[in-house]
Amino acid sequence: MKNLYIVTIFIIMLINCSYLPTKSNTNKMNATSLINQGNAYWGKRANHKSAKLAVLFYKKAFELNKADLNLAAALSEAYFFQAHYLESDLSKRDNLLLKGAESALKGFENSKYFQTFLDTTKFEINKIKLEAIKKAPIETIGVLFWWATNHGKFLINKPVIDRINSREILEVAMHRISTLDGDYYYGGPARFFGMFYSRLPGVPLERARLNFDQSLLDNPNFFGTRFLRARYYHTKLGNRELFEEDLQFIINGDPSLLPDAMPENLFEQEKAEQLLRDAIILFE
Repeated sequence: MKNLYIVTIFIIMLINCSYLPTKSNTNKMNATSLINQGNAYWGKRANHKSAKLAVLFYKKAFELNKADLNLAAALSEAYFFQAHYLESDLSKRDNLLLKGAESALKGFENSKYFQTFLDTTKFEINKIKLEAIKKAPIETIGVLFWWATNHGKFLINKPVIDRINSREILEVAMHRISTLDGDYYYGGPARFFGMFYSRLPGVPLERARLNFDQSLLDNPNFFGTRFLRARYYHTKLGNRELFEEDLQFIINGDPSLLPDAMPENLFEQEKAEQLLRDAIILFE
């Protein structure tokens, strides 16, 4: 009878212990709470303060779970949003873009896919990342896109040698994304190539035009594509008429036609108005 009592107590203790939160579970619960708060602020990102708070909560969550691909992509996108739309100081903007690229890349490198790739690959260490990107599965598409988008935007006004040195890995990433989902983020891969090829020497500008056209084919109401085409392609060709046409389309357009991208479209309208005012400088 005594032995039965001891066994019963032991079983009860085991059951109770199973309900005690482990550090891993606690971190997961905390991260989920932080993500939910980040999502709430992200939904109100048209407000400057909310956009910055989204970054803060996503960042705190990512510190607790650096292998969450969706979280890494969300943090990277939020960094890009702050850099591209809210920050006017160039050095601070660059810092945000670098943080955006770093968080996305860290998420990719911490993913189960990349860790498995590391364990099984026979490639040299300096080629591992490139080869992993070439075969990346669809669940990594978000981190790859926002890594390349942040990194490419950071490079766009840097010395041309920096863009040339990063060309291969950025092209591999965007081509892989395009293979997985060519229309990702409103024609994002083609939009990226349109911008990047407009600023890359030795590449025919026709390739930039074709990519901008492709991006706009199915996503004519994502204003960011026309803004980039005006800023980098039309100015490169010195075509002020088409430059103004794209900007007027943005300014006079309805940002709500893409509800999920309405905050981005609203900010693109502000940027278009400013760029139009700068036309006299850009086309001197």
